[in-house]
Amino acid sequence: MPSTCPSRDALVIGAVVATLLAAASLAALVWLPPPAVAACGGARNGAGPTAAVTPEARAEAKKLYSSRCAVCHGKGGRGDGPGASNLNPKPPNFCNREWQKSITDEKIARAIVFGGAAVGLTSQMAPNPDLEDQPAVVAAFVEHIRKLGK
Repeated sequence: MPSTCPSRDALVIGAVVATLLAAASLAALVWLPPPAVAACGGARNGAGPTAAVTPEARAEAKKLYSSRCAVCHGKGGRGDGPGASNLNPKPPNFCNREWQKSITDEKIARAIVFGGAAVGLTSQMAPNPDLEDQPAVVAAFVEHIRKLGK
């Protein structure tokens, strides 16, 4: 008659599997932001990014804003670009001080890198995954958006 008790090997295998599953579950809970988002540090109200913003990063951010963002957000950041007329909801007015007070630098950075849907906004705002490993450029974007509100 076979034994109803599990073998020692089965117990060891079960313990290993349980440990691996627990580790995988924990890893899924511990999300670390990419360098570009972490560089903005969650600061609020224009406290400033923590990544060093170089003149080259500012120039790159300005070029990318003109080519990727201005079509909807507008050249001056008022949400009045030519593509904004077809959007619902409309892009935010970066010049609006109340909007500036309501959002963290980290949320702006996450929206830039991962798109609007990643921060609870519209999925019509496209992500920019190529900026994920360019913290200085993303920090320069955030800096630019904050300056529009002053």
